[in-house]
Amino acid sequence: MALLTGCGGGSGGSDAVSPIAPPSPLSGVISIEANSRVDQDTMDQLGLDGARPATVSLGLPDNFVLAGYLAGSGGSYPTLTDQGVIFSYESDAEDLYNIPMAKGQSIVLEAFGSRAGNPALRIELTDNGRIVDSAETGSAGSRVVVELGDEAEGEYSLTVRTLGSGPARYVISKNSVGTATQLNFDWPDYDFVPGEALVSMAEGRTSSFAVNAGISGRYLGGADWLVSMPVAATSSAANSGIAGQQITLEWIRELRKRLEYKSVVPNYFFRTQATPVDEPDYSLNWHYDLVNAPIAWQIGNAGLTPVHVAVLDSGLLQDSEGHWHPDLQQNVAPEGRDFIDGGEPVDPGSSVGGDVYHGTHVAGTIGAALNNEGIGGIAFESKIVPVRVLGEGGVGTSDQLIAGIRWVTGETSGGSPKAQVVNMSLGGLPQIEALESALRYGVGKRLLFVAAAGNSATSVPSYPAASRHVLSVSAVDAGGRPASYSNFGSWIDIAAPGGDASRDGNLDGLADVVWSTSGERRGGVSVPGYRGLQGTSMASPHVAGVLALMKMEMPLLDMTTIRGWLESGLLTQPQDGRTDRLGWGIIDAGKAVAKAIDGEPVTVLSASPAVVSLSNEGISTQLVEIQKFGDASVSAEKVASQPEWLGVELSGSAENGDLELLLTLKPDLLDPDEPARGVVEIAYEVDLSPNTLSIPVIGQLLSDEQARDAGRHFVLLVGTEPTDGGFYLAQSQVVADVENGQYRFRFEPDDGEAPRRLSEVTPGEYFLVAGTDLDGDGLICQAGEACAEYPVSGLREVIAIEKGQSLSDIRMTTSFSRPTISESTPDILPRPGFKGYKLLETSPSASTNDGAKAVQ
Repeated sequence: MALLTGCGGGSGGSDAVSPIAPPSPLSGVISIEANSRVDQDTMDQLGLDGARPATVSLGLPDNFVLAGYLAGSGGSYPTLTDQGVIFSYESDAEDLYNIPMAKGQSIVLEAFGSRAGNPALRIELTDNGRIVDSAETGSAGSRVVVELGDEAEGEYSLTVRTLGSGPARYVISKNSVGTATQLNFDWPDYDFVPGEALVSMAEGRTSSFAVNAGISGRYLGGADWLVSMPVAATSSAANSGIAGQQITLEWIRELRKRLEYKSVVPNYFFRTQATPVDEPDYSLNWHYDLVNAPIAWQIGNAGLTPVHVAVLDSGLLQDSEGHWHPDLQQNVAPEGRDFIDGGEPVDPGSSVGGDVYHGTHVAGTIGAALNNEGIGGIAFESKIVPVRVLGEGGVGTSDQLIAGIRWVTGETSGGSPKAQVVNMSLGGLPQIEALESALRYGVGKRLLFVAAAGNSATSVPSYPAASRHVLSVSAVDAGGRPASYSNFGSWIDIAAPGGDASRDGNLDGLADVVWSTSGERRGGVSVPGYRGLQGTSMASPHVAGVLALMKMEMPLLDMTTIRGWLESGLLTQPQDGRTDRLGWGIIDAGKAVAKAIDGEPVTVLSASPAVVSLSNEGISTQLVEIQKFGDASVSAEKVASQPEWLGVELSGSAENGDLELLLTLKPDLLDPDEPARGVVEIAYEVDLSPNTLSIPVIGQLLSDEQARDAGRHFVLLVGTEPTDGGFYLAQSQVVADVENGQYRFRFEPDDGEAPRRLSEVTPGEYFLVAGTDLDGDGLICQAGEACAEYPVSGLREVIAIEKGQSLSDIRMTTSFSRPTISESTPDILPRPGFKGYKLLETSPSASTNDGAKAVQ
């Protein structure tokens, strides 16, 4: 009902009335993440009458994350259920940009396709028409990089064009400060077992599953349990696909409210990290030569006690007579274990994607015997302990992996550890407390863990490799260059040959794949053979094999010593410091074994994180943990130097294990939008000999707020339950365009009169979300589009609208990146089947609070 009030003039002869709008039930401001930019001709612009694609270049700053849209031709999207409007797209074949570049800098392109297709995209970096570098995406979700290399610093042109006809969303990004920003442009969608969860009990608490509303549990060791939902609920969850996963996540959210549980997470699936590539004529020796394995074999002492290497994988090939692969038979230890089916750890072959015999391939690289046939492994005198934790299709669950690790370490099996080195050519997990606990126990028993970094070409940490208790191994090709698929980031420790079938790095005329023991199925029987594969799965066993050689020479070798030597450059081929693609460098077997024979300990201090990036809008304060690696005494720790724009506070001591460095940015001492680089030097003494730890620090005073633009935002109140198709339906909608680097929105109360405005709100419970629809398909918050959720993206909460209530000054932040499940954000859960939020309409005039009634 409209409210009227008198508004008399000074001498008017009649009374005048004007309406006073009722208070908004919901209003607020959406901030934009720093450095966000948007393509100048997305479907927000091209959908307007008479609009044409832009023909001039868009200038971009030194650092940016930009989202864009391309389409080779126009057309319409397939109509979705509950979507009464046909959404169309227009042609936009290429986008043009001008970008400042300096030596060594790169630009990343990630392509996401659309509901109407997945065209390949091409990116070109040019200088006055001359192509400096170019790359093409292979399919939706692929990531490519163009680099300036040694070209001169200056402004360059960048073109992104489509090679197909359908529409595609994309993101290009550049970070001039040189740190590996962990950007993920899609929601976490880790697969997990419906009706199950991994629970870590809080300290001092005991299990209480018997009285916990029918919950049953299986003990995994330590404080960890695998728990199952009540029987009726488990059956419902297991049989209802995505809906069942949603039921499981709701159950996990309820468990997290209980004080006796320190951590509750889904029972995630994990996978192998290899890609099959058959290369029957491939030379078998390039990867051993690349890591200087022949040198290690020459200087090593033969006849020492064999080291046991546990291969946590898919098991080993066994022929019809019960024999292991002939190149492995004499080196397979008798005490293997199968955590998938029980019994012997036999790989039965896979009906998914062909019979790769992944575990057999990995084991061959580590310990294939010298028997005058086939190949030999790096540690050809080692003993392989096969532990099957991967089942059909190379997939396992996190509880099986944890159980396998705890069996190997002796934590649950009793007695001493079953192996001294553990290889895990698997991954794709988020951080899990129970997994960290199992690894921590093993490191305490002097086990050395090695894991594949992953093949997603992303900086998002993949566990178990990203654990601080594990050596994370990235992959290189035959020329020693980072493999195109290999993950990267601040969590990479070391690199090794993983192959790259798209390259010929050593110019031998053959694709760079790693050849090892394998097999095939013939007439239902496993037959031994050999196969070329690529992946970080192939890189990891090279490092595991070298560690086995080192353990033969130095049985008491532990992870602390390994990390001290690694960070001192004693285990890798020479390189200038640490990089996010190769870690501390490519493993050098000769140097590593020589160091183990030498045995001279090295004691160093190491910082975590190794590189610190601070800004006035992001992280302005960082606590750096400083850990001692080595057995010598460390003393006299002090700050020797620091940038003037940085506050530094050192506390604790290395000997007590509590040495910490608190760094605080002083933004008033920085120049706006110009990254400042500096080094904090920590002086210390090792047995009275002086030493220095250098910690690079980048500081930024961001002042680009007025220039930020993430594209037109649709602000929605959506239902709290998805449809059967996985969509959340909007109940109310307003449109907000950027003003001075932010968005303002205001909903209206439902006045009960028809037709109802899109912006009108009825009392009820909703999720408040906002985002862009760059490709014009009627959905927001898809991969490659900006998204904001209240109160925090990834942790949305129900917001209740009550009659007569006014919720004002709501604050949200929109971003093209998505939250990840990590140590700093453990409360984030997966989004199974999430497809976006459905708009009511995309016409700008339909939902901008212009006073016109629009039929919903």
